[in-house]
Amino acid sequence: MAVTLAQALAAIDRGMVKARELGFLVAVAVVDDAGHLVACQRMDGALWVTPEIARAKANAAAAFRAGTDELESRFVGARQLFAGNVAGLGISEFVFGRGAVPLSDADGKVAGAVGVSGAVPADNDHLIATAAAGDHAAARAEH
Repeated sequence: MAVTLAQALAAIDRGMVKARELGFLVAVAVVDDAGHLVACQRMDGALWVTPEIARAKANAAAAFRAGTDELESRFVGARQLFAGNVAGLGISEFVFGRGAVPLSDADGKVAGAVGVSGAVPADNDHLIATAAAGDHAAARAEH
């Protein structure tokens, strides 16, 4: 089952709380398992581009069923060409940098993802995304 609007809004609220706690102005985006936007919010004062980056991070996490921290390390070096090719397909926008985690449904299947942008360095985006996912963070993908 895909992420519901209620679940997306709850994730965004958790993310905003964590961002405020850490002192960052961010955007938090939630997509379903096919990368369709469910909800997105940008904090007052966050850069205008942060919603697009947050969504692109969430798209990558949903598409590859993995956190972008893992994807970032997976696509370093020889796989950068692959990541660039995927990002340039034009079907969806993907950002493979830290700041997004997949969300699971009650059966443990990936139901979508939450992405965050604006908390530089990106390790902070990832902390906020993990907090936003809460109990719905999907288990790490098996390779």
